[in-house]
Amino acid sequence: MTEPKTVRTRLYRYGMLALVVAIYLGVSITLASTQADTLIDLIGSDNAYLLMFVLGIIGGLTTFTGVPYHLVLMSLAAGGLSPVLLGICTAMGVMIGDSTMFLIGRNVKAALSDRVMATVDHLTSFLTKRPRMVTPALVAYGAVSPFSNDFIVASLSIMGYSFWRTVIPLAIGNTFYNIAFAYFGLYAYDAILEFF
Repeated sequence: MTEPKTVRTRLYRYGMLALVVAIYLGVSITLASTQADTLIDLIGSDNAYLLMFVLGIIGGLTTFTGVPYHLVLMSLAAGGLSPVLLGICTAMGVMIGDSTMFLIGRNVKAALSDRVMATVDHLTSFLTKRPRMVTPALVAYGAVSPFSNDFIVASLSIMGYSFWRTVIPLAIGNTFYNIAFAYFGLYAYDAILEFF
């Protein structure tokens, strides 16, 4: 009798995963196909920076299911808003999301198994031998990586790195990344819309 329950549980999980993927794709396609002027008229230029800040927070909190804020960022920049201010607002939102993940990493440390902690200790000893490598590596990761910062932030938090030495370099890198994305949207938005 446990077999049908297991099958139903799997079907439910796969169904929920398919629903999340469908919503993600739907939102992404809708945002990508919306004209920049229409999006700014709908949101309002005064609220656009706040919107990007909030989307950055949500994007910083989600590990594997990133919010498609990049499309909104490019749309707003193409609509005439300041790419620099949009990039800074977005990066500050992501920094708050990363700060939450840093605190979660600190609290999870006590619940980790001895085997995982042995790996953490090995990584910690590797990084403490190269302390000057960490900050530039975090700035570079934040500046070029489209992936979430959560794994990096949580890992360094568990290793005992300080909040400021972890989150601030990532925030600096994310600022460059989001400003670059905004400028990309400013100059390439029409070509991207033709692609879709």
